[in-house]
Amino acid sequence: MVCASALAVVTVAACGDDEDTNPTGTTSTTSGTGGNGGDGGGGGGGDGGGGKGGGDNEPDCDAPVEVTEAIEEDTTWSADNCYLMKDTIFVEEGATLTIEPGTTIMGDKESLATLVVKPGAKINAKGTADKPIVFTSQSPKGERSAGDWGGVMLLGNAPINVPGGKAEVEGIVGVEYGGDVEDDNSGVLEYVRIEFSGILLSQDNEVNGLTLAGVGSKTTVNHVMVHHTLDDCFEFFGGTVNASHLICAQNGDDGFDWDLGYVGKLQFLALQQDPTVADETNGFEGDNDADGSENAPVSEPTIYNVTLCGKNKDVDKQQYGMLLRRGTKAHIFNTIVTGFEAGVDLRNDGTEVDLASSIFFGNIKANIAYDETDANKSTESTLDDDDDGGADEVAWFEGEATNSAEDPELAGCFAAKPDFRPAATLTENAATPPDDGFFDAEAAYIGAFKADDTWATGAWVSFDAE
Repeated sequence: MVCASALAVVTVAACGDDEDTNPTGTTSTTSGTGGNGGDGGGGGGGDGGGGKGGGDNEPDCDAPVEVTEAIEEDTTWSADNCYLMKDTIFVEEGATLTIEPGTTIMGDKESLATLVVKPGAKINAKGTADKPIVFTSQSPKGERSAGDWGGVMLLGNAPINVPGGKAEVEGIVGVEYGGDVEDDNSGVLEYVRIEFSGILLSQDNEVNGLTLAGVGSKTTVNHVMVHHTLDDCFEFFGGTVNASHLICAQNGDDGFDWDLGYVGKLQFLALQQDPTVADETNGFEGDNDADGSENAPVSEPTIYNVTLCGKNKDVDKQQYGMLLRRGTKAHIFNTIVTGFEAGVDLRNDGTEVDLASSIFFGNIKANIAYDETDANKSTESTLDDDDDGGADEVAWFEGEATNSAEDPELAGCFAAKPDFRPAATLTENAATPPDDGFFDAEAAYIGAFKADDTWATGAWVSFDAE
């Protein structure tokens, strides 16, 4: 396990049973013309900006370049144009789609357009804080909503734990991912916002804001925001990809979901849930696979520096800061969980989680778990009354001396334009991330932010509701 040398951790094994809580593509010639205009937007202060960061000509999104066919050779989308994807747009094996900083890409509402980067293909979407690449609805501002279009999918050749090593991606018929290339490279996503996306096709068959399926460790993913998606913000289906500086806001389902043998590293994650969504939504949802098998590779992410802010209201549905089950393993440090129905639920044989240097505060029905006899203070546990097979989450959480239920004094993580920062940087009992070339070893504090952090500012961040 990876952790600071002086840090002790508690491992729990949950046991028992668990209950389960297309577009097919044609795609791509381009047609249409660019122009001038755009609704711009500087960011700052976590308020974010509008749809553009701007090319020099500020293109007219009322006259977008239409993308209707598969991308079979190297292609560049310019910030001088807006683009409208119609139907499912595949980037085919061997091709690279390059998207310039400041480019806006819209998804067609009628066809629920989705961008799919196939195994062996690449995306090079490298925006900047003030010239982000924005995937958004084609509806005008004020009329946009979650589910207006599909989402973005990166599919790779990295290992997944499905027998045979390959699986068909959710929501897209006949397209497989997975393989044996741990360091596979699907390209770059940097300073990208994905908003008003998500498709619910059927139970457990959805298109998320950003899907990373069998994506390998040479892929670069950082400073990505998924906002107002109908389903999960980020879902990892196996793979080895590492990611940092991820923001999930106003999502319709889980914030960060992993499955099928995901073993990557994550750092600096922030979540604000939508209080108007009454569904069973969780901050983290982690599984080894849907059957809770021991198939290898076993899901086992390592995660540092997280702030998870729930709905901050009783929605009469079970929703957890962390729902960890079906044989997943995980190593989680420097995390704040607040405003959920309950902090955590651990389920099923084989589920083993290390959690340390973390704060659970202000969770509404039970600060740590539904086992508690007092929702505001962890006291005795009454086991087997929440269908988790007797996992004693309270004893597990409190058994690690670096965990706390003290108020982290966040500035405003439930606000319409949230500020996730604490009043003072939370260094007491914090773990030091490993200096391994990915983690920021200087982030020895609890939560995704220091008191004076500015990484969630600029035009790449927007919390616009419509």
